[in-house]
Amino acid sequence: MLPRKRMAQERTDIVHARGKKRTRSRGSSRGIPERRTASSDRNRAGQFRDILAVSHLLSSSAVPEQVIETVLTHLCERLGKRARCAFLEGEELRMRFFAGAHECPIGGLQVHKESIVWDVIKKGVPANLTNPHDTNGYTHTLSTPIKIKAIIPLSYVDPLTLQEIKLGALIVDSGKEGVPISSEDFEYLKVIGELISAIAGRATLVQQLMSSCKRQEDILMETAHNFRNRIVSIGGFARRIAQLAQNEELSEKAVHLQEEVRRLEAHLAEFEKYMSLKV
Repeated sequence: MLPRKRMAQERTDIVHARGKKRTRSRGSSRGIPERRTASSDRNRAGQFRDILAVSHLLSSSAVPEQVIETVLTHLCERLGKRARCAFLEGEELRMRFFAGAHECPIGGLQVHKESIVWDVIKKGVPANLTNPHDTNGYTHTLSTPIKIKAIIPLSYVDPLTLQEIKLGALIVDSGKEGVPISSEDFEYLKVIGELISAIAGRATLVQQLMSSCKRQEDILMETAHNFRNRIVSIGGFARRIAQLAQNEELSEKAVHLQEEVRRLEAHLAEFEKYMSLKV
């Protein structure tokens, strides 16, 4: 049996301990941050799942058209709005990709020169048009004018010249409903615009690289052809000299020259074979 004094002290300690525990529990419900869980992290990541999917598609696909179509489809599903991409083709700006319900065919439609889309591309600054009066003074391209929309300019930086190359614009709206793009969705569209720019920019750079390689191959093959013609001429002269030379020393030099020509022809044949394998 424990002494009464000691038993009383232990009961007092237990009560104090329970009180502190309840105080800590009440404190956590009054604003003290709770520990993050894996499920909460997954919920946050879910907001950007489509962006991550598009980024993965960008890194794994070599067909830019399919990637852009997939990007616009993701965008429409996420925002419940329609989207379209216009790209510069020389001096013209034409609609090439779209998703969502559009009242009229827009594939290949040329954007009017007085459209606000041109103005956004030239300035290079995204525009979120939430007021119908923002488009006053501009000419609309679609048969049904849409004044409430977001326009994201598309461009990339050439890694060789470090110059900005303008590509076109991403245009997003809710059609006749005229619901403005929220500031949060506008930030999302800026990221999507950067992804589309990266897709189109990479395709352009790959095309330029392939054209450059083709030009280099053409130059090398033409040079090899001209080189072979010169070797044949030198070989013919060497044989002729060896046959007609009265001087024994000159004849020996001509024969030696013929041997060198044959070596050059063998090296050239190996080079041409290597180039044909590469092509």
